[in-house]
Amino acid sequence: MATGGKEKAPSASPARAKGTTRAIGRPRGKRSIGKEILVAKTVDLLRQLPPEKLSLTAAANNSGVHLTLFKYYFQDRTRLLVDVARHLTVELGDRVRAADLDGEKTARERLRIRIDAMVDFYFLNPFYHRLMLEIVADEKEPLAGELISVWMSRTLEIYRGIISSGVADGSLRPLDERFTFLAIMGLCEQFHYGQRLFDKAHLAPKETTEAAAARYKAFLYDLIFNGITAREAE
Repeated sequence: MATGGKEKAPSASPARAKGTTRAIGRPRGKRSIGKEILVAKTVDLLRQLPPEKLSLTAAANNSGVHLTLFKYYFQDRTRLLVDVARHLTVELGDRVRAADLDGEKTARERLRIRIDAMVDFYFLNPFYHRLMLEIVADEKEPLAGELISVWMSRTLEIYRGIISSGVADGSLRPLDERFTFLAIMGLCEQFHYGQRLFDKAHLAPKETTEAAAARYKAFLYDLIFNGITAREAE
């Protein structure tokens, strides 16, 4: 779903009629700056700025380029957000696949891999789901609907397969794949916000972010697989 390759120059168009608006072309002197670089720069910006506050002007200023270059590549704000969301969705998928290459892991191990990848990803990209919601709000952009549809369909297909495998080997109960995904997503996403709250209130222990993340992942494994109900001694 990543966007790559060289961007084709706009095809020649007939001479403009008097009074018509000129189409935005690629500014001169910007040949070394491609679309993928601008997407990456905007990804960095959206790690600090919520998507509802992003504009093409802000993205251009952050990238150190003229606004017309962003208009050339993305036309409008929604298309920029779609390309950024596609870039991040591929990145999240790559994180998971890198840890699940052999395809021979148990259902519980595959869920652990997703917890690991999602906690780390959401900490780095805290506004990812706000970005997705921002895209969903624009019902007029077909690329937005296509991205969300493919992303959710593929995600739920994976969770359905994991749950089915776990039920077959007796390690998991039958679960609704949608609610399973929502629960795990929400729990993983909250680490970033929780850490900020604890830090502001001076309640966080003195440890590195990596150490805190490792402890939070271990907590999630236990919470998801064992629950919080005390068990009677066997």
